[in-house]
Amino acid sequence: MKLAVFSGTSEGHALCRFLSARGARADVYVATEYGVAVMEPMDGVTVHEGRLDTAEIAVRLDADTLLVDATHPYAAAVTDNLRAACARTGARYERLLRPATTSDGCETVPDTAAAVAWLNAHPGKALLTTGSKELDAYTAVENWCERLYPRVLATASVLQKCEMLGFPGAHIIAMQGPFSHEMNAALLRQTGADILVTKDTGASGGFAEKLSAAREVGATVLVIARPRAETGRTLEEMQAYLADKLGLAEPEKAQEGNLPRFPLFVSLAGRKCVVAGAGAIAARRIGVLKRFGAEVVVVAPEDKAGVGLTHCRGYEKSDLSGAFLAVAATNDRAVNHRIAQDCAVRGIPCSVADCAAESTFFFPAVCEGGGLTAGVVSRGAAHGKTAAAAKRIRAVLEEVQ
Repeated sequence: MKLAVFSGTSEGHALCRFLSARGARADVYVATEYGVAVMEPMDGVTVHEGRLDTAEIAVRLDADTLLVDATHPYAAAVTDNLRAACARTGARYERLLRPATTSDGCETVPDTAAAVAWLNAHPGKALLTTGSKELDAYTAVENWCERLYPRVLATASVLQKCEMLGFPGAHIIAMQGPFSHEMNAALLRQTGADILVTKDTGASGGFAEKLSAAREVGATVLVIARPRAETGRTLEEMQAYLADKLGLAEPEKAQEGNLPRFPLFVSLAGRKCVVAGAGAIAARRIGVLKRFGAEVVVVAPEDKAGVGLTHCRGYEKSDLSGAFLAVAATNDRAVNHRIAQDCAVRGIPCSVADCAAESTFFFPAVCEGGGLTAGVVSRGAAHGKTAAAAKRIRAVLEEVQ
């Protein structure tokens, strides 16, 4: 069976990594040069660039093809073309879903034209986070040159389009995501926008970070609804389905529990490090991170150790946006477990205070002296030996001139 993946989302990218790691072969189709650039080389994965119509898609399929549609939920026309090509050739069609998210408290409109009408009925500056594809439609907004700030990809073709449409250079925000809560809030404040226009891009598309930022600054969120309700499989469901359908074996893993942790020393200067919890353990972690120049974000419902809270509330997934590493040090096992899971999905190193097995890095006992720094960790349980060794190492370092 041949496998064709039409990608355009982070879920599609993740599926390609999953397939490659298990020895599968797949032809992956992306629409743009940017889509190729973000798809790192993977064994067994051949990437093809270009926008294809139904006939061009059909040429690449046959009855022995399994096609996975991992395109964006707003790319309804592309999905229609893929379905039509599968019907024409007998290829099997499977939809990889990006689950929708709740948007309570937002203004919701059915499409871009309705968003333009809503903006014409509601004065104020607006941060447009809907991309460049339909940017020309927003020139129908009254005083759009003064009111609108489009956030778009920093590619030559996109910037040329913005210039051709007449958007002032000072209003064009050319940046590559993902965008954290803090970045969204900063852009809203910088532009003076009291409206944020977005699509329901889902959790992996940064939707939650947009909502939380808008709530913080008091901006209204205008959501363009998805063009249709869809059925299909989530990323996890699709991975399980393809593993069974194609007979994919799990990749061999090193026996992590029997191996020591590699002592990697990295700079934390100016990097966001999230600590969930504000008890004694969290306080020690916070002190070390700050000493090494980290920008520490502390989240807890109560400041038990007097560490100074950034957010006085329980942990939220959006707290991890833009994080370099995280420390789960709450007194709730379920919360620490959830933080570890959220970090794993985002690829953020996480130290879990009450579970070595869930930790992707161990927080070391730090020893300094004589211009030298050493870190001591055990393999997960020998805390007494770690403390004793660290004490002796510190004594040695103090003697170094």
